[in-house]
Amino acid sequence: MNNKLLFSLFFIIVLSFSLGAIHASDVNVTDNSIMNANEMANLQIDDEVQLVGAGSQDMVADGADYPLTEDIKNQTDLSSKTNEVYYKGYYSLTLTDANSNMGLANKTVTFTVNDVNYTNVTDDNGVVSFNLNLNTGKYQTTAFFSGDSAYESFSSTSEVNVLPTIKASDITKYYKGSKKYIAAFHDSYGNPLKNTLVRITVNGKTYSKKTNGAGYASVDVNLKPGTYKVTAADPVTGYTLTTTFKILSTITAKDVKNVYGDSKKFTAKFFKSNGKALTNKYVKIKLNGKTYKVKTNSKGQAKLALNKIKKGTYKVISYNTDGLTKTNTVKICPTATTKLSTQYYELIPGDSKVIKAKFTTSLGDDSKAGKAIKITINGKTYSKKTDSNGIVSLNVNSFNKGLYTVEYKYVGNKFFKSSKTTNIVTIIDNVSDIKLTAKNTRLGYGAYTPINVALTAGGVPLPKRTVTFSIEGSTYAATTDNKGIASVFVNLDLGNYTINYSSNSKFNISGTSGSCMITVFERSADAKLTWKSGTSYKDTSQSFKVLLTDPNGKPLSGQIVELTIDGEIYYGKTASNGYATIKTNVAFGKYKVSVTALGDNNYLPTSTSKTVNVKLSKFGSGLNAKNTISKLSAYHKSSRYCPVNNAKIKALVKSLTEGLTNEIDKAKALFNYVRDSIWYDYYYNSHKGAVGTLKAGYANCVDQAHLLIAMYRTAGFNARYVHGTCKFSDGWYGHVWTQVLIGNTWVVGDPIGYDNSLGKIKNWNTNNYRLNNRYVSLPF
Repeated sequence: MNNKLLFSLFFIIVLSFSLGAIHASDVNVTDNSIMNANEMANLQIDDEVQLVGAGSQDMVADGADYPLTEDIKNQTDLSSKTNEVYYKGYYSLTLTDANSNMGLANKTVTFTVNDVNYTNVTDDNGVVSFNLNLNTGKYQTTAFFSGDSAYESFSSTSEVNVLPTIKASDITKYYKGSKKYIAAFHDSYGNPLKNTLVRITVNGKTYSKKTNGAGYASVDVNLKPGTYKVTAADPVTGYTLTTTFKILSTITAKDVKNVYGDSKKFTAKFFKSNGKALTNKYVKIKLNGKTYKVKTNSKGQAKLALNKIKKGTYKVISYNTDGLTKTNTVKICPTATTKLSTQYYELIPGDSKVIKAKFTTSLGDDSKAGKAIKITINGKTYSKKTDSNGIVSLNVNSFNKGLYTVEYKYVGNKFFKSSKTTNIVTIIDNVSDIKLTAKNTRLGYGAYTPINVALTAGGVPLPKRTVTFSIEGSTYAATTDNKGIASVFVNLDLGNYTINYSSNSKFNISGTSGSCMITVFERSADAKLTWKSGTSYKDTSQSFKVLLTDPNGKPLSGQIVELTIDGEIYYGKTASNGYATIKTNVAFGKYKVSVTALGDNNYLPTSTSKTVNVKLSKFGSGLNAKNTISKLSAYHKSSRYCPVNNAKIKALVKSLTEGLTNEIDKAKALFNYVRDSIWYDYYYNSHKGAVGTLKAGYANCVDQAHLLIAMYRTAGFNARYVHGTCKFSDGWYGHVWTQVLIGNTWVVGDPIGYDNSLGKIKNWNTNNYRLNNRYVSLPF
């Protein structure tokens, strides 16, 4: 057996007997004299012995030597004395032995910033430096030493601030103020650039300046008011810095809109170069070519009255004593329009009971303050003045619950036109008593009568609320009107129906719901419509009257009546006596007038008709006139600009008059075509003629007359030209129009006015004109 193994076994046996021979009564020592199990575990023997199994017969030793040793590396530290570095400068870190704090030389360190890795080797002092190609700003960085056989690895993160090598601030000063642009220049180590030429660019112009002993350079900036860019360049690092230099005007003034004769003044405020008000000094203000000498007040303001400046737009120039000028615009209007606006108010307990309206004018913000506004509510009128924002207010805390219509009115004056607006104010004292009530449950079949429900809170109508209706599987929505009524139109057959309705919660007022039964019934056909007018009228205007009654002759009021004449439809409504009066304005001729009462929830529509004769009313030379000429053949012939029976004109005339049986209707059809289809174009004398005008679709009065007379003559009418000097809305002009012979009357027609009709002129003053001549063919 191996000697080492024998020795080991012997040692264990002796130890076991020795321990077993110790009795409890023999123990009389302190804890410090006893070797514990941990201390036993630290005992070393020369060679490691591996015991296998429980018996001595199983013990095996490999006979090899296994010294109990451990590799121990020194800890390291990698840090920087600062977290700042100047632009284009070197950032340094020191790698040291953490125990001795001695620098570790010739070690590789990796520095990571902006996802870029920089690698370098430490010097004899353990210092490693990196030239970082970074713009100014703060960066998150990582420094890493991977370690080696003697030293552990180390990693650290830190924020590095790359500093600019130029320092300068944005500057604000008044015109001709003493402030300068000043910049401090440094090298990449942060040292001042002393006595060095640097470049500073102001508003595009570059200056070469020499820094002083502290690295500062300055430039005087004496420019007109405005904001300018200033760029400084560091000649050593290449860094550039751009800042702003703002020069404030020593004159402030706003453009003015004013009305002629108003007392508002043009105001300019003047300052010194240090920004203080220029008080009690004479300045000049030039308006409309005239220069005024004005003394500033204690606030530096100079004011110029405008009440004698006539209507127009003017330049006003303010001159400061420092030589600066400012140009503004003054616009003088004959009058200014105004506007009042407000909103719907729904006031519940706890709300501020104040209603408001806003006043504005076409002159802008300067003219909205101090205006007297009349507020009318519940039959009483209050007078309030607008504040600086144009707001007028009224406290309605004393008003009882209810729905009120409020009118806000500005009466105006010779400067400002009047204006007014209305809206609703609802004052509610009980927000828990919400009701939806059906207002009608019987609907006439086919009458298109709405289903109405009223929404109230504590008995007060609630406008501007959405109510949802459900009937026969369909859903409808409607908004309550100013009386709290929501209406929907539903097309239902005869019969009985259940309708459900509900409102949503809004403005701290809960929703509610309800239902009712409605009946759709057959309407009566027994209403009677009776013609109550004559049959002869003038072409100035016509007034037709009808009477609507029930089967018992009782008047039916509030019914819509529709009247049709000459293809146009007019409407009226029956009064309490059952009468409806409808006015029209048709040209002369014979017409069939059809009148229909459109029916209501109880009655079906009913109709009547009558033939009426509308006669010419305006006679005069060159207008409507009796014929005194016996030989009329010349008024039927062609001329250079008026070809009769031209193929295109002939086809057009045929299409327009086909089916018409009387001369008046034919002449009206031809006149209406030229009036409605040919646009007016301003030029002198004949140019296009009838055919050219028809092709172009636009012409002056002369060429439109050529076309209309060619059409008249092609249709078999005698027609002639009329030349005069007429007064239109914008002045006196030479003018040409037409006359066509119908029966024994020359009927006037001027097609250039859309409101004109055959026999009637509205676009110029027929009471004040000069007749020059009448022609078969125009000489010009």
